[in-house]
Amino acid sequence: MANRQRQNSALHIISTVIVAGLLTACAGTPVDVPAIPRLDNYTVREIERVNLLQMSPEMEQFVDLHLASKSKNSGRAWTLAYAVLDPYLLSFDYDPQVTLTAEHAFRERKGNCLTFSNMFIAMAREAGLEAWYREVEIPPEWSSINDTMLVSMHVNAAVRERGTEYVIDVSRRKTNDVEKIRRLSDREAEAQFYNNLGVDALIENDLALAYAYFYRAIQTEKTLAYVWSNIGVVFRRNGQNADAMLAYQTALQLDPQQDVALNNLYTLYDEDGDTEAAAALQARVEKKRRRNPYYLLLLAEVANEEERWSDAIDLLNRAIRLNDREYRFHYALAQSQFHAGKTEVAQASLDRAKRLAPAGIEESALILPDGSL
Repeated sequence: MANRQRQNSALHIISTVIVAGLLTACAGTPVDVPAIPRLDNYTVREIERVNLLQMSPEMEQFVDLHLASKSKNSGRAWTLAYAVLDPYLLSFDYDPQVTLTAEHAFRERKGNCLTFSNMFIAMAREAGLEAWYREVEIPPEWSSINDTMLVSMHVNAAVRERGTEYVIDVSRRKTNDVEKIRRLSDREAEAQFYNNLGVDALIENDLALAYAYFYRAIQTEKTLAYVWSNIGVVFRRNGQNADAMLAYQTALQLDPQQDVALNNLYTLYDEDGDTEAAAALQARVEKKRRRNPYYLLLLAEVANEEERWSDAIDLLNRAIRLNDREYRFHYALAQSQFHAGKTEVAQASLDRAKRLAPAGIEESALILPDGSL
């Protein structure tokens, strides 16, 4: 019982949010979206709408410079794509944590996939080309910042010229044949922009600002399940359990496959003692949680406390297969391996953890149980 309580407690502390979009409700399946509840005990500011695709004079000059030699009938799409991706021309740095409008992206020369898409689409349309946002449904990519779990999805841009379609992706990842692609409207891209900034505020535990951004996102496009799930996290952290449940339930009505809302709703039912409602979701939740490497880390920590070293090692190896760039998985694996008497591989895992650890983590904090670095 103690271990079960510990698991649910940790999953409450590590509230899951989403950085980019998932699929929304299927066409022809209308959902009666409720009014957004108020955030108690806070003065909430109103977020002004932005123009994601606002062009600056410098952007217009860039387009004119690189397309000056091209006719309006051919070669403009490929030339513009080459110019924005060439590190010697634009020098744009991919940063998954930075969400900016098109003109700010061009000025700062950095940003995430949505930021880059804003910039490219704005310039492509300035050049008279048809350009749009594309959402790529990829396997969830989990990460953790400030005790908040994040799952990222992916957006890129497309442009069409003389019947040929080009995909422009700042991450340079290759799309495979089984991935689902969906064309996004400008309005939904704008809602994703506010959602990302809301996530940034939530990571800093600024509930009023996070609420304001998510509220604006829902006002912009009310049928995005992941935004309803995220505003549910705000309500949960503010002690508004009934409003959090409403938000998670709305997210699941909009998208029954919304894993984040499902997990958070189950945890909330369980914490509030609604055993019947929790039991109805438990099997689905457990299946999905085991694809979350941070949940596997949590199970491994419980196994270590019970001195089930081999179970912990198996769980952590599974977590690493899902995300091999998280230093905490390798550090926990080193500790489990050491307890299991596998000192050589424990040292190798520890060395890997040190190489992956962020700059703020002191090397002296990463030690084996005998005190060795």
